[in-house]
Amino acid sequence: MNDTKAALAGRRPAKPDVRKKPGYYSHWLTAAVLTVTMIASYQAWRFAEQDLEHERQLYFQFRVRQLVTSIEQRLQTYEQMLYGARGLFAASGLVKRDEYRAYVSALNLDQRFPGIQGVGFSLWIPEAEKDRHVAEMRSQGFADYDIHPAGERDFYTSIIYLEPFSGRNLRAFSYDMYSEPTRNLALSYARDNNRLSVSGKVKLLQETEQDIQAGFLMYLPVYKKQSALDTPEQRRANLLGWVYAPFRTKDLMTGIGGELENDLRLEIFDGTQINEETRMYGSANTRNTHPLLSSTQQIALANRPWTLLIHAEPHFQTRLDPSKPLLIAGSGLSLSLLLGLLTWQLVNGRGRAQALAEAMTTELRESENRFRAMADSAPVMIWLTDKHRRYCWFNKVWLDFTGQTIEHELGSGWINGIHPDNLDVFQENYQYHFQRQLAFSMEYRLKRHDGEYRWLLDTGIPRYDDRGEFVGYIGSCIDITERRQTQIDLEHSNADLSRFAEISAHHLMEPTRRFGSFTQRLRTALSAYPDISNNADIAASLSYLEQDAQRLHSLVRDIQRYIAADQARDKISVVDANTAVESVLQHFADKIAASGAIISVGQLPNAYIDLPRLIELFSLFLENALLHAHPAEPEQPIRIEIDGMAHQNISRYHVRDNGAGISAEYRQRVFEIFERLNHAGTEAGTGIGLSIARRIVASCRGNIWIESSDLNGTTLVFELPNIESNSV
Repeated sequence: MNDTKAALAGRRPAKPDVRKKPGYYSHWLTAAVLTVTMIASYQAWRFAEQDLEHERQLYFQFRVRQLVTSIEQRLQTYEQMLYGARGLFAASGLVKRDEYRAYVSALNLDQRFPGIQGVGFSLWIPEAEKDRHVAEMRSQGFADYDIHPAGERDFYTSIIYLEPFSGRNLRAFSYDMYSEPTRNLALSYARDNNRLSVSGKVKLLQETEQDIQAGFLMYLPVYKKQSALDTPEQRRANLLGWVYAPFRTKDLMTGIGGELENDLRLEIFDGTQINEETRMYGSANTRNTHPLLSSTQQIALANRPWTLLIHAEPHFQTRLDPSKPLLIAGSGLSLSLLLGLLTWQLVNGRGRAQALAEAMTTELRESENRFRAMADSAPVMIWLTDKHRRYCWFNKVWLDFTGQTIEHELGSGWINGIHPDNLDVFQENYQYHFQRQLAFSMEYRLKRHDGEYRWLLDTGIPRYDDRGEFVGYIGSCIDITERRQTQIDLEHSNADLSRFAEISAHHLMEPTRRFGSFTQRLRTALSAYPDISNNADIAASLSYLEQDAQRLHSLVRDIQRYIAADQARDKISVVDANTAVESVLQHFADKIAASGAIISVGQLPNAYIDLPRLIELFSLFLENALLHAHPAEPEQPIRIEIDGMAHQNISRYHVRDNGAGISAEYRQRVFEIFERLNHAGTEAGTGIGLSIARRIVASCRGNIWIESSDLNGTTLVFELPNIESNSV
C-alpha cells in the first residue's frame, strides 16, 4: 500500500525486502497451492467419471429405443402386407392360384421382407364340404392332395396357397392349422374379432433337421364379399379363410440392429414369462459374466405380447471415449505441479517482478471477468477455439443448455452431443472453413440437458491477434427448432397446395383439348352452310375461340411445368452444359430458321443439376429471345449469344440478344408469374416461362436476373452453386 501511494506521489517505490520473509514461507505456500489444486483435480476427475457413466446410460437407453422401434416398424410392415393380401380377396372374391402367385411375386419377399417364409391362404372348410373340396383340389392337378393331419373334426382348414410354392413351403401345403392348439387360438381370435392376430411360439412345418428356429405366424381373416360382420356369429358364418405369413424368428431379426448390431445382445420371449420354453430368439449368457447394462422391454404384436431383454455387449464400450476422466486427472495433476512450481518461483522472486505479475494477473482477471460477464449475460450460446481447432471456452448459456461442465465440453468433448446423423456433415464443413479461415454458418442438432435434440444455427468467424495472426474462432449458436418446425409445416402446406394445383391442371388439360377439338369440328360442320360460314362475325368468333383454346392449352401446360419446376427429373450430378444447349438448338431448329436468327455458343462450364431441367432452362431463355428479341432496325437479324464462366463455387451463364431491351422497372416483374411485356407485333406468351426458370434456379439455390440496356439488348443471367472439382 505504501509503495502504491509513493508511486502516485511521483516517487520511486521502495523495493520489497524479500530477504525479510521467513525461509519456510515459500514452502508452506507452495504446499498449500499444491494441495488445493490436487483436491480440485480429484473433484474434476470424479465429476468426469460421473458424466461418463451418465452419458453411457443415456446412450444405452437411446440405442434400446432405437432397436425396439426398428422391431416394431418391421412387424408393422408385415401387417400392412397382409392387409394388402386381404384386399386382393375383397376385390376378387375367391382368388385363383395364378392370380395369387402373381400378386405375391410382385411383393419381392426376398428383398423387401426379410425373415418371412411366404404369404399363404388357408381355406375354412366345414366337415360337410371336406370331400367336395378334396375332389376339387385333385381335379386341379394335385392327385395326392388330402388334408393333414387326418382325423374326423367338425371343421377343417387347409393351406391351399403358399407362395413361393417351392422348397420348404411344400411341406405346409394342405396342412390343417386349426388342428394345432397354439395356431387354433390365434386363428379363432382373428376370426371372431376381425383383427390381425399373432400366434404363440411354434415349430413351423418348414423346419428341417438343420438350423431349427422358433417360429410364429400372423393371421388376418378373410370373409365373403359384402357379408355382415357386426357380431362374432356373423363373422363365423361368413368366414372364407385366413391370409397368413409364417416367420422364422432368427431370420426375421437378421440385420435389425443395423451397422451397430454387435453392440447389443437381444433376447425375445413369447408372452411375459422369461424362460427357455418361451424363448423365441437369442441365447442365454453362458460366459458367467454380468452385462454392464441391461433393459427389459415389452411390445405388443396384435393380441400377443413379447418380452425383450437387451444387454450391452463389450463392444458397446468402444462407442464412448473412456479416456476423458484419465485425461482430466492427468491434466489436473500436471496443472497442480505446474502451479506449485510457479507459486514457488513467484514467492521467491524479486519483489518488483512479483508486483508486476500481480498487476498483470489482476488486469487479466478483470479483462476475463468483463468478457465472461458480457458473454454470460448474452442470450446466445458462445464458444471459443484456439488455432488448433480445440474448443477452449463456453459461456454459461451454453453450459446451461447442455447441462455439462465446462471441463466436459472442452477440446472436442462437446461434439459427443451432436446428433449422429449431423456429425459427419458438421465435421466436414467445420474442417473446410477452418483450413481456409473462412466465416461459416451451419445447422445441426445438439442434445439438450433433458436429452432432447434441438436444432441450432451455429455461426463462427475467425479471430486474429494484434499482429494479424490467426488464433482461432469465436462463434455463437441460437436455438432454431421452432423455426425449422414452422418451415417444415410450411413446406408440407406448400406441398399440399402444389399437389392440388397439379391435380387441377391435370384435370383441366383434357377439357382444354376438347375445347380446341370441338371448335375445329364446329368450323368444319359450318363449312357445309356457305351462308353461315361466310358470315364475318361467325368466322371472327370461331377464330377467337380457336385462339382462346390454344392460349388455354399453353397456359395449362405451363402451369404443369411451373409446378414441377422445383423437382429433379433425373439424378443431380455434374452435367455438360454444352450438351444441353446442343439439344435445345436441335429442338428449336425450325423456329430459328424461320426467324433468321443467328445463334452463337461459347464454351460453357459444367453445371451441378439434373440434365432435363438444365435443358428446360436454356429452352425457356432461347424461346423468350426468339419471341421478344426484335432489333430496333427491322433489317437487322436477331442475334443471340450463349456463354458462361466458372467463378469460385458457382457456374454463371448468359443468354444475350440484340433486342430493344427491358426498362429497369420491369426487370424483376418479368420473373413473376403471369407477368408479360408484349411488344407490338409480337406473339403474346402465357407469362409463366421466366417464372418457371426462376423456380428451377431457386430450387438449386441459385440466382437469376436481367441485365438490359437500349444499346445492348437484353441479357438473361443465371448462376448455379457448384462443387469444388467442377471448374473448367
